[in-house]
Amino acid sequence: MNRYDLLLHEMNIPQWVLSKPQVLKGDGQIRLAERVKLVIVSEENRQTSGLFQDIICTLALRSDEFQWFTLEQSLRLAFTHSPIFWLIQGSENRQQFTKKWKNQTAWYNENWAELQKSAQKRQLWQQMQPFCQHFEDNA
Repeated sequence: MNRYDLLLHEMNIPQWVLSKPQVLKGDGQIRLAERVKLVIVSEENRQTSGLFQDIICTLALRSDEFQWFTLEQSLRLAFTHSPIFWLIQGSENRQQFTKKWKNQTAWYNENWAELQKSAQKRQLWQQMQPFCQHFEDNA
């Protein structure tokens, strides 16, 4: 026992040892529930926007069947099923995301402002259309 430990022991000051110090460093995994079918990765929280509500309604998802994460959080996800990712990030963040989740189905948009343009909105709906059946089958 070193001098510092001995002094603390004599003063009846308990010492704590972290059992999972990596969690404080941001290395902890986030477990994704099996019922989550859609994972939205965006720095902006637009869950109350009309467009997002339309998408959720079209996909017939309940509030417990989708989850919202930042890019940093999405890189720490752990799951056993195959959710669909909707990535609303710039190109460099997209590369970081695709390195980690290269085998996952994902829809991509640069940002929310892009989705105000009719061409990008149409493209998003076209990306989503084949998966509407997928969501219904897994209900």
